[in-house]
Amino acid sequence: MPTYEEDRRDRLLGLGLSESSAQWREVANRAEALALKLKMHVEQASDDGQTEAALDRLRAVMNEAFEAAGNAFRDDAVRQDIRDVGRLLGEAIHPTVTRVGGEVRDLFERR
Repeated sequence: MPTYEEDRRDRLLGLGLSESSAQWREVANRAEALALKLKMHVEQASDDGQTEAALDRLRAVMNEAFEAAGNAFRDDAVRQDIRDVGRLLGEAIHPTVTRVGGEVRDLFERR
């Protein structure tokens, strides 16, 4: 039986989206749902139009940010930079992980 996450991923991939695109779409959908829930709570607590207008501006800014991120990830130069940063991060972390792994192994061998 697939987990919820596996089922969600398979549904999104069935829409023809790459896994990364599907995950960003899921983030955007969840952020929009959260914004609507927050808006409902604020509306219950206050009925002045300023709060609602501020939330509308926040939602618009979040939509623009996610759209910009989506555009950036479609840019080949940005994707290459992401790969390079990921590789460099892995190279930087590797010695630490190796050292910690050795220390853990030493602890178990002492037992």
